[in-house]
Amino acid sequence: MPNLRFTVGQSVSVSYSKRYPRADGAYRVLAAMPNSGGATQYRIKGDLEKFERIVDEIHLVAA
Repeated sequence: MPNLRFTVGQSVSVSYSKRYPRADGAYRVLAAMPNSGGATQYRIKGDLEKFERIVDEIHLVAA
């Protein structure tokens, strides 16, 4: 994997975009996804959510 900006367990927030319009709150990085030639993606989970999200690295900000 290329150099990653975030590590497993790190607290992050999701920047607003049309793709993630209701992604307020704190999230934890669960895993970096294998890069298939596109943008680096991470599997994250919100502290108040019961599901996980897969988000492009460009939409994540260290909390």
